Amino acid sequence: MTKLDFYIVDVFAEKKYAGNQLAVFLDAGKIDENAMLKIAKEINFAESTFILGGDENKGFDVKIFTPESEIPFAGHPTVGTAFVIRNLVLKKEIEQLYLNLKVGQVIADFELSKDGKPLTFVTQIQPKINDLFDRKEVAELLNLKDEELDDQLPICEISTGLPFMIVPVKSLGSIKKIKTNASDFMAFMKKRRLYKTNNPSGQTTSVFCFTQETYDSQNDFNSRMLCVEDEVLKEDAATGSANGCFLAYYLKYINPKANLSMEQGFEMGRNSILKLKGSLIDNHFEIKVGGSTQLIAKGEWYA
Repeated sequence: MTKLDFYIVDVFAEKKYAGNQLAVFLDAGKIDENAMLKIAKEINFAESTFILGGDENKGFDVKIFTPESEIPFAGHPTVGTAFVIRNLVLKKEIEQLYLNLKVGQVIADFELSKDGKPLTFVTQIQPKINDLFDRKEVAELLNLKDEELDDQLPICEISTGLPFMIVPVKSLGSIKKIKTNASDFMAFMKKRRLYKTNNPSGQTTSVFCFTQETYDSQNDFNSRMLCVEDEVLKEDAATGSANGCFLAYYLKYINPKANLSMEQGFEMGRNSILKLKGSLIDNHFEIKVGGSTQLIAKGEWYA
């Protein structure tokens, strides 16, 4: 029987039992990818990560699985895994480390917030900005009126490893009203060749909605992320990859410099705070997404 040590952490969480849950498995080079997928299905978080091995110089090899499949990149798993490696594996107060993901090597930086809280930031790869979407069709998908979407900003698909349709919404009241179902979501994406079965990338585009109205005045935006996995509609409490895509959107369409605080998961009762830092200079994006991570549990898995 193969045994794996693992940790459970809450990522983008200011306190325990908030943010997005993550399971991080150590020494996972002892098992194959099929076993990793089964473990991810069993634990049933949005994602689980598997550290295969590595070191401080060349970086740590990491695989990310949803309960549906392996994915090339995701934000909260990368931030949470970097936190675990630094604080629980290396046990050294290093300022930076590298994670080798399917999408490529990403950099994790460690710093303190203004009030002294430890933060982990991950630098995302250069974004791909693709199709524009019809406002009326998107509003219909989300069960909103056309005028509830911000007509001063575009709706487009952006990817830094995972694709998201970025949707500007005028008010927090409209954000709360957003509603769709798996069949309508899948039909919308299939029609545009953005579903995993007809998308050349093999990925399904998810939806990230944002508004400048917030629950907490200290934050700059409120957001929600909806996706379909295994033909089930799901909402995510904190999505680092989507916020990275939003940051690219913000830099391109709103302001070429950013230092933002984002709310997500408030409608789910898992309040999440994500910190976004970046710039757009000479068509080069700097995209950093970070936040706090809370240690919840340590265990032993029998694979």
